[in-house]
This record gives sequence, C-alpha cells and structure tokens, in this order.
Amino acid sequence: MSSQIFKKPKSKVFHIIPWDSNKNIGDSYNDSMSNVGSKDWVCFLDGDAVHTTTFFGKHIEDVINNNPEYDLFTCYTNRIGFPTQIAPGVNKETNDQKYHRDFGAKMWEKFGTNILDVTKLNYISGVVLLIRKDTWEKVGGFKSTKMLGVDNDIHMKVRKYGGKVGLMQGIYVQHWYRGGNNGYTTHLK
Repeated sequence: MSSQIFKKPKSKVFHIIPWDSNKNIGDSYNDSMSNVGSKDWVCFLDGDAVHTTTFFGKHIEDVINNNPEYDLFTCYTNRIGFPTQIAPGVNKETNDQKYHRDFGAKMWEKFGTNILDVTKLNYISGVVLLIRKDTWEKVGGFKSTKMLGVDNDIHMKVRKYGGKVGLMQGIYVQHWYRGGNNGYTTHLK
C-alpha cells in the first residue's frame, strides 16, 4: 500500500458552535482558535442556525480550496441584520425545515464555490464565521466582549491588515435569528 494514503492533510476544518457561560462570545471564539493548528480553519456557527445540506462540510472545504485568496468567510441565510447576507429569493418567514434544506441544495447547485467579495462593506453578520488560525493570529484574535460586535470587529481587523472577506454564495444556513423577532434580545444580555 502506498504511504500516500496515510499522509496527514495539510489543514483541517473544525465546525464549532461557541458558547460561554458569561456570554463572552469573543472569548469562546478565541479559546476554540487556540486549540487548532496554524493552517487549520474553524467554522463558527450560531447556536440558532443550522446547515441545510447533507455535505456542508465537503462544500465548505471546496470553498476554501477554490478561494485561497480569502481570509474570512460568511454565508447566505434567511434572517440576519446584514441585508447582503439574506439569500436572494428566500422565504424569510417560513420555519419549514424541508423548505430550507431544499433551498440550501438549490443555492449550492446554483452558486457552488462562488464568492461575493464583501471586504469593503461596513460589516458582516456572524451567523457563520469561517477563519483560518494564522489569519486569527495576524489580526490579534477576536474581541473579548459580550454577544454583539465580535463579527464586525473581526471583519474590520481582517480588512485593516489587507485581507479579503468573502460571502460564500453556495453555502446557506437556516437562522432562527432571535425567534424571528428582531426585538428579541434577552439571550444577548
């Protein structure tokens, strides 16, 4: 048998739903990043969001491999504070899981690994944040703070050091987003 079969891959992608009992989401992100290799990636997913395709992990690896010039990624979703991340044509009101799985499959089929460059936009929402550890190290990590603002801060840090931020057009997650009610924020305080 060839020894090639047993070679360790150059990098891994870890999928993490962060949590901190003190609601310091930035510290939770940083703790997670400190436990992976320098070329590894971490895909952070909000606790009220869900991937909609069976092969989401493979799809994310394909995005990374096909877009090596990007340092930070986010994706499309149904509900979010940043309108650019709302998937074109999505029914934002439905909570039907089958609808969202079908919609996610169509998004992958239509866009695949295509990226929308959002580097120069003012902010991104972190329903999904996909970042490589060496990028995290270059920008000084995530802001140590409560639940809000960590996503915008990391976006601005990546942009400031000259990195690129991309929206994965073929990756779509269903997001409950404050119970479907933008005024619901008790879980954030």
